[in-house]
Amino acid sequence: MSRKQKPSKKLIRHNTAANQEKHRADWLPLAPNELGVVADRRIMPRDERDRRRALEEASAQSIDAAIGEAGWLAAAQASGHRLGVVLEIAKDLCRVAVDGRAVLCDIRGTLTAEGTGFTNIVAVGDRVLISLPEADHGWVEQVLQRRSALARPDSFYSHLKQIIAANMDRLLIVASWREPHIWRELIDEYLIAAARNNLDAIICVNKIDLAEDVSECRAAVQAYADLGYHLLFTSAKTGLGVDDLRQVLRGKSTVLAGLSGVGKSSLLSVVQPGLKLRTRAVSVYSGEGRHTTKQVTMLPLREGGYVVDTPGIREMGLHGLYRDELVEYYPEILAASANCRYSDCSHVGEQMCGAKAAVAAGRIAEWRYDNYVKLYGKLPG
Repeated sequence: MSRKQKPSKKLIRHNTAANQEKHRADWLPLAPNELGVVADRRIMPRDERDRRRALEEASAQSIDAAIGEAGWLAAAQASGHRLGVVLEIAKDLCRVAVDGRAVLCDIRGTLTAEGTGFTNIVAVGDRVLISLPEADHGWVEQVLQRRSALARPDSFYSHLKQIIAANMDRLLIVASWREPHIWRELIDEYLIAAARNNLDAIICVNKIDLAEDVSECRAAVQAYADLGYHLLFTSAKTGLGVDDLRQVLRGKSTVLAGLSGVGKSSLLSVVQPGLKLRTRAVSVYSGEGRHTTKQVTMLPLREGGYVVDTPGIREMGLHGLYRDELVEYYPEILAASANCRYSDCSHVGEQMCGAKAAVAAGRIAEWRYDNYVKLYGKLPG
């Protein structure tokens, strides 16, 4: 986006950002939760923060469960609007699935992202109420309650986030065995993003045709299987594992995440030929993927369900996370912490640490512990 095209900071800035420096020193920085809820209040101690976060998540889920799709449809009919799902976003425009067809819609200027903690008011996957003054053109009048919102830090405003996809059921984490090489630290970040956004996580190791032995691929990610994560091993080139992937995608809304070049678009093209997704070879100079998917698009599958193909995204799971919260997303380290000498052990530099002892005994994969230490160093205290 050019300088002239940058949105006005005044219109979308965080509703508390201007007063951050006025907060008392013992207050933690205010930030929106994963559903965009921002409260202008003092952040309580850890146990109180957990309690409030659980209440907010339970509230959002109970609202969604109580109303249900039939309730949203009734609300749309009562207001004279129609219920639709956003398939694609462009500047001030979106394509919405409604009544079995896709309609181009403008977004009402009265809808604003100010105070939500996000830079975009409408995201792919959002359920929206639309008016249809013309058969082939409508207006988004209202964005309905989200049950999940996968987001990443905004490129321009560090205190805000950009919603990548809303109301998804699953996060399919796609990594390639080679070209580019599997990056387990990033997989861990994606797993954290899934947990923080109420999404089931599935790990797909693609390009296994490049491995000398498939058992080598399985051994490299066995720690994830031991933790109960669903693993897939695929090759878009040979078709190996594609039937398993097709079964996983059926009937669910799934957002794909992974570095550029790992084969997300190639896999979807094999799962459902005719999607006409662009693919591009990995750079022979850097060994890294090159961006092919330019924007987020929600695609319907013939066998039921939707998939959301995304550009290669590196930063997703850590925004707004604090060091003392990280262990919650490493269940094997959390379990071993019962044997730590100190109750506030960080599992990084202390002696008599239960997690370190478990690593030495082979009960925790050393690379998982190393990833924990690296991510711990990236987070604020």
